[in-house]
Amino acid sequence: MKNEEEERNEGGTQEEKPEFDKVDALLNPDASSEDMPASIRRLMERQEDNDKRIKKAIKKTRTNPKWFVPVFAALLVIGLAWVVVNYVTSGRYPIPAIRNWNLLIGFGLMFVGFVMTMWWR
Repeated sequence: MKNEEEERNEGGTQEEKPEFDKVDALLNPDASSEDMPASIRRLMERQEDNDKRIKKAIKKTRTNPKWFVPVFAALLVIGLAWVVVNYVTSGRYPIPAIRNWNLLIGFGLMFVGFVMTMWWR
């Protein structure tokens, strides 16, 4: 069984293959840059430049170590729990000997956790 193009060629009517139009030139991976309009070529070159710049910027970004987020989250939670325990027990716990200085410890832990959030990338 012959395909349609061979049948058309044998039938005496030879249709010339049309040139790529703008859409086909963009969608066809085999299309060369000469098949595309100049505006599309410029657009694709600009896009390639943007892609290169974005990839370069991504490589330069710095991230925090894996332990950073769990540590600041733990400091915030432990500090809050420290203050709550101090209030619930009227200053007798978590460390009975220092009584209301427990508040300073709890708020200090929360402050360190809060400062760490500002360095989070």
